[in-house]
Amino acid sequence: MMGPIETLGWMVGAIIKFVLTPTLMMVRGATWWMTILVTSIGAAIGVLMFFHFGKWVFKVWGEWVQKKDKKRKAFTPARRRWVRFQRRFGLWGLLAISGLISVPIASILAAKYHSKDHRMPWLLILAFVVWSFILTTLSLLLGETNPPQ
Repeated sequence: MMGPIETLGWMVGAIIKFVLTPTLMMVRGATWWMTILVTSIGAAIGVLMFFHFGKWVFKVWGEWVQKKDKKRKAFTPARRRWVRFQRRFGLWGLLAISGLISVPIASILAAKYHSKDHRMPWLLILAFVVWSFILTTLSLLLGETNPPQ
């Protein structure tokens, strides 16, 4: 049984590097349900925090740039890739890759490109819960197939 401090640490781990946290928790001896619960709650806290923070940052940044009236480079290679990805896969593409990229990056991208969709934070949380099931189950299955050392 994990203590409250360790549980909070795993939640922070889920926010920072979601893709690794379920496996590390399973290696540490956490149960399947506990791993899903802790990583899902941690991701949900991170999504809500970074989504709303991202919306605020983009609002303030937009006002500042508008006042400054500075001409900036329209497209960088990274922006081109993201626009191509958005056109091809849209909102569902972001939800599908959310578990592979970190919670802050997925949340900030959602805030930037899907902030007007009121369902967005909840869809992102649901995507991370699904990813938690997938990653935890994979960790459990792959851990059982490895021979004892």
